[in-house]
Amino acid sequence: MNSAVIVAGGTGSRFDSNIPKQFIKIDNQEILAYSVNTFLNHPNIDEVLIVCHKDWIDHVITHYPKCKVVERGERRQDSSKIGVNGCNPLSKNILIHDAARPFVSTEIISNCIEKLEEFEVVAPILDSQNSLISIKDKVVSCVDRNEIKQVQTPQCFKAKLIKDIFDSNVVGTDEIGLALQYNPKLNIGLIKGEIRNYKITTSVDLQKTEMDVTSWT
Repeated sequence: MNSAVIVAGGTGSRFDSNIPKQFIKIDNQEILAYSVNTFLNHPNIDEVLIVCHKDWIDHVITHYPKCKVVERGERRQDSSKIGVNGCNPLSKNILIHDAARPFVSTEIISNCIEKLEEFEVVAPILDSQNSLISIKDKVVSCVDRNEIKQVQTPQCFKAKLIKDIFDSNVVGTDEIGLALQYNPKLNIGLIKGEIRNYKITTSVDLQKTEMDVTSWT
């Protein structure tokens, strides 16, 4: 059994809007709906669970009746933990995805699930397109961008492992970071990410998304 947890608990503090970004509509569809529908329609996803702010629970329950809905935690990792613990106890694999990445593809989901047959942890990655530097104690040094990767979501785990990670005392901003703190020697399966699977963080990203949807439809 495979479960998808979509973390949609953000309040949209970086947007000049009273509506959290995941509930903003693009082409008459909420940003959240794009990824929810992709997971719901995937033949190997058995359940979809949405984690959201308490003020939006009724909205999400009404508009996404095929999904389980739970209230978010204080931090991102708290919200993810609540989502993971809300999954069916029989779930073998759990895929954790950002609601602000609306264009996750069926192919990425399939590749993640397939890779979980071999690894306990899987994530999509992209090469860095920019030159990189490191600044430490005001000293600037070059970084080989071939050794640096951008990590996307879904970040995917064997159910027992991610529960053990959340029950530990590690702290981080994403699940892969938590996993590496929990066990730096974890053998992580990496698949090829997609440029379209970007995260909407700022109003500029939102404008790009609006243009992308128009050009793709």
